[in-house]
Amino acid sequence: MKNIFYLILVISAVISSCSKKVENYDARVAFGNFNGKNVLLKPVDYMKTPVSKKIEHHPELFTHLNDIEILSMAYNSDSLMISGFVVQPKKPGKYPVIVFNRGGHQELGRLVVATAVEVMGPFAAEGFVVVASNYRGNSGSEGKEEFGGSDVRDNINLISHLHEIGKADTNNINLLGISRGGMMNYLTLKNYTGDKIKASAAIGGVSDLEITLQHHPEMEGVYQELIPDYNEKPKKVLQARSANYWVNELPDIPYLILHSNTDDHVHYSQALILADSLKYYDRKVNMQIFENDSHGLTNNREIVLEKIIEFFKEVSPAPEF
Repeated sequence: MKNIFYLILVISAVISSCSKKVENYDARVAFGNFNGKNVLLKPVDYMKTPVSKKIEHHPELFTHLNDIEILSMAYNSDSLMISGFVVQPKKPGKYPVIVFNRGGHQELGRLVVATAVEVMGPFAAEGFVVVASNYRGNSGSEGKEEFGGSDVRDNINLISHLHEIGKADTNNINLLGISRGGMMNYLTLKNYTGDKIKASAAIGGVSDLEITLQHHPEMEGVYQELIPDYNEKPKKVLQARSANYWVNELPDIPYLILHSNTDDHVHYSQALILADSLKYYDRKVNMQIFENDSHGLTNNREIVLEKIIEFFKEVSPAPEF
């Protein structure tokens, strides 16, 4: 466990990373055609990427790399090629899955090799196959992002293709969402028709886009650019993406909600509403509001990581090493 204690610091950096366009990358060019498959994987040499400098300077933080393998992924979602990563244990076997839902929008918060190494890797070292999508229209993925619209299907389709990832236990799937990824968690759960998702965890998760807009008026530009029909019917489309308005449609699985009462990105009031509503509908909820912490809960990273790992292992026990 000690190798994952610094993870939330990394997550916070991922959330707040500056927006940069991905240069010279196209998933179709990088992977070619599917040729009858739905998931294509390539090994990643992370020592040939910028994160290598951090690994060289602080090897004590990256001992988990000895136990995992990192793969670049392209997969089929509604005939679109979507980019992402798979990080999994090196040892053979079947492992419970964590679908990691990234935060941000467009290239802000995009998945890069450092995300796979620093954020996804420690979970894989604990005995999980961790998969993550850049969503359509981002980071070489085809299509157009809709900030919780058709891009939710990128999660649904990825889950349906997990059987093509040999080490994935497709009967044991968990969702982990960061910031906007919390919204993707809940939308995935609302639209997923199977029974293989066992639990949902969110850090600073969005569950009410109207509250988010009240505290961050600048988000209206994002909504206008990405959400179809926003200008014509803003309330309807925002509520359709906000779990607080349809908690009764969420499945009866355990929920972990972690938030700071001084979160300056996603106001914690929406987390309180969500937790109360989940309890009203007799869902099992474990919520903790942290005092005076950041969006990524960096001041409490040890506690947060322990909670997430223990939470997922309780519902989807990982193999013993």
